[in-house]
Amino acid sequence: MSDHDHDHDHLRLERQPRPRPAYLGAFAALVAITLLELGVAHAAVPRPARITALAGLAMAKVATLLLVFMHLRREARALKLIALLPLVLAPLFAVVLMLDTVFRVTGGR
Repeated sequence: MSDHDHDHDHLRLERQPRPRPAYLGAFAALVAITLLELGVAHAAVPRPARITALAGLAMAKVATLLLVFMHLRREARALKLIALLPLVLAPLFAVVLMLDTVFRVTGGR
């Protein structure tokens, strides 16, 4: 090998990988959602509305993490459904359980 080849190898080792735009966008989205969460947490709204908003924002964060950092955006539709379905079903189950509790306590009134 010549000295010229060694120079190129040296440059290749020092070159830093650049973050992908998707990662930077996801980071910005996560920061924005966190700021929204802080605003909602300190907002003068009824507690149930605050809890609902915070839960929705938490699900938005999870969806962002799944789609970008776990690369679900590039996966098949079936795999996306398997991963994202719990985000939809969990709040639905929570609402059903809350309604069940309300009807048991109030006797359906």
